[in-house]
Amino acid sequence: MTDANTNPPAGSSRPMAVWIAAAIVAVLVIGGGAYWFTRGHHGTTTATAKKPALVGMLGDNLTALDTVAPAQDKLCATTLARALDFGVVPPGATLVSQDATAGQPDGHFTCQAQGSDGKYTLAIDTTCPGSQDKTCYALDTVKRDDGIMLYKRRNWPS
Repeated sequence: MTDANTNPPAGSSRPMAVWIAAAIVAVLVIGGGAYWFTRGHHGTTTATAKKPALVGMLGDNLTALDTVAPAQDKLCATTLARALDFGVVPPGATLVSQDATAGQPDGHFTCQAQGSDGKYTLAIDTTCPGSQDKTCYALDTVKRDDGIMLYKRRNWPS
């Protein structure tokens, strides 16, 4: 009398190994996907271009010289340099005139710049927050000649 259980059929362990390997792969794929999804990497976009390091109201990298109004004859040149640093106007943009035009309210000025793709109006604010002084300096807005606002500074506190 022979016992059928003493000699298993040849190759019966191979399908079991395939099922185990498939289960391990499935667990790794599901676990990796869950990790990726819960850590928020599915919606993260990383910019490669260098951007200005602005933190807080004026930026942690600004010094007193960055926020003090330059001489009247240097106001437009300083503003264009700031707009170029911020990446708001295209490289190679130049001033139409060195003269700043006084605006309203008092302490606001505008300058005109020309880029390869059109003209830009650079608005400057020389008012100081919490004071009547007109010795502070900030690039307030940059508009294209078609009226599209490219940059707007966050409002000063009252």
